[in-house]
Amino acid sequence: MEEELEQDVPRTAEAVAKRCFVLYAVVAAGNEESRAGLVDWLRREGLWAEVSPEEAAFLTADEPEKQAMINATWRTEALGALMWSLGKIEATDMGNVPVLRRAMPPLYGETGDFVAGAQLRGDAEVLALYEEIYQAHWSVRDARLHGRPLPEGLHPGVLQERHHALNWLIGYCGQEWDDVATDT
Repeated sequence: MEEELEQDVPRTAEAVAKRCFVLYAVVAAGNEESRAGLVDWLRREGLWAEVSPEEAAFLTADEPEKQAMINATWRTEALGALMWSLGKIEATDMGNVPVLRRAMPPLYGETGDFVAGAQLRGDAEVLALYEEIYQAHWSVRDARLHGRPLPEGLHPGVLQERHHALNWLIGYCGQEWDDVATDT
């Protein structure tokens, strides 16, 4: 019996905007912002239901491991990709923390207007960036597999995070945030 593959289910602009706030909180927690304060904020704004199980475990941990804190800060790259998809930043600014902060409402601020006004870039534009990130990620993995130097200007961690975010955005195989595959 053949295994039935899940269909891609692209995310809505509202879902993407809400995920941006969750990632904003995760990144802030990784940078030693009060996790309890962030949890309270997400709950107050009605966003706690958008927090994945892994994110909830991190945000509510008594004392997260050092690697969990580091991993949380890497989510800046995923946040940047999603903010780009909402047309809030340019592709060249995806990893630019000051630009991301200016594009987001203030941390602990109200989120409703941002979510209600969210609009995604067109499918062709999203798929073009997706393909660019996918191909770059593949070239980095291929270089590692064959013991070659990494292509200049490409960082595996950056590409991993952006690929993860874009796969979630396009609804790759219907996977939820914690389960998103980044196969190449």
